[in-house]
Amino acid sequence: DYQEASNLEQFVTRFLLKETLNQLQSLQSCLECAMETTEEQTRQERQDPTKPEVLSIQWPGKRPARRLQRNNSLLPNSPHFSTGWTEEDSQWITQINRLQKLIDRLEKKDLKLEPFEEEVLEENARSHIMIVQRQMSVIEEEIEQFRLALKQYVESASTQGGCLHVSTQKLPSDSRFIVYEFWENSNAWNSHLQMNYSKTFQRSNVDFLETPELITTMLVPGKYQFL
Repeated sequence: DYQEASNLEQFVTRFLLKETLNQLQSLQSCLECAMETTEEQTRQERQDPTKPEVLSIQWPGKRPARRLQRNNSLLPNSPHFSTGWTEEDSQWITQINRLQKLIDRLEKKDLKLEPFEEEVLEENARSHIMIVQRQMSVIEEEIEQFRLALKQYVESASTQGGCLHVSTQKLPSDSRFIVYEFWENSNAWNSHLQMNYSKTFQRSNVDFLETPELITTMLVPGKYQFL
């Protein structure tokens, strides 16, 4: 089905296959770490320096192929298993066998790759809503004058075409005000900044604010309705 699928479906298939491969390779790293640890402990605890080859996994190229090589000395029914192995070694081997079974299930499991729904965004900025957050720290002695200027600004902005909503908040801990503005698109917001009432409010803030205001903007898909 891959050759007949759409570009999006083909991309999703390639992405999921690559992600599956990465996760299997991560399991391989954990398995190799456990193998090296058990071999190192065995060399230290046993007088016989023979290193049993527990498990070897090789990934040729990018294809998820696996080759297992097990030594009979690690099998519970092997005559060598009962000699020279401590209880701690047996627990390590049990963990390795569990990891092996996990990889076996992952290889045998049929993956059902279904493309997810993805929205194709339009390049036109009119398809997005502009959200603006303005933070202003007001001089304590100028709060009342600032409130009056802010009220006039909000009333004027709310009547402009393209303005969806304007709200204000004052933090109780200090003299900081936060204004949230929602505009139909970035063009409406830019036009609003050129209006006389907006310029007047910006000029008055030079005398009312302790520090320059902090403006944060964000675009969200325009199909979401603002309540």
